[in-house]
Amino acid sequence: MTMMLEWPGRCSRCRKAIDDWADAGLHQKRWVHKACFTELWREARQRGVEPPVLRSPTERSGQLELPMLIFLLLFHFGLGMAVMGWIMLTQHGSETAAAALLVVGLIAPLVGVAGVALNVVSRRRVELIRQALELAGGWKPGR
Repeated sequence: MTMMLEWPGRCSRCRKAIDDWADAGLHQKRWVHKACFTELWREARQRGVEPPVLRSPTERSGQLELPMLIFLLLFHFGLGMAVMGWIMLTQHGSETAAAALLVVGLIAPLVGVAGVALNVVSRRRVELIRQALELAGGWKPGR
């Protein structure tokens, strides 16, 4: 969730803000400058480990799919639980279970809506990065 809220993007190695997205990439689900990635790559090669390749920053949108699904499910199942709680209260069922369902059914959709809103903002930011990269001539893995 931290990366979903992180703006402007910061390099996971040097913690500096990424000003030019053509000079950054995605490494292990985190933003990284290409120069910092070169250092990481060199250190990994010295240890005898083959590091994964640096990916385009726009591939971040793929990491937002599962959180979106979870927040949408929270919203919908939360509303369902609220309805079940309300029905149990009006049909003279177990008041304790009905109250618990109603409380969870009112909180879960709110969490779901907040999560979906954050996800939409993150997706919009990735789209802005994509547009900036297209204006700069596209993203290339090397310097």
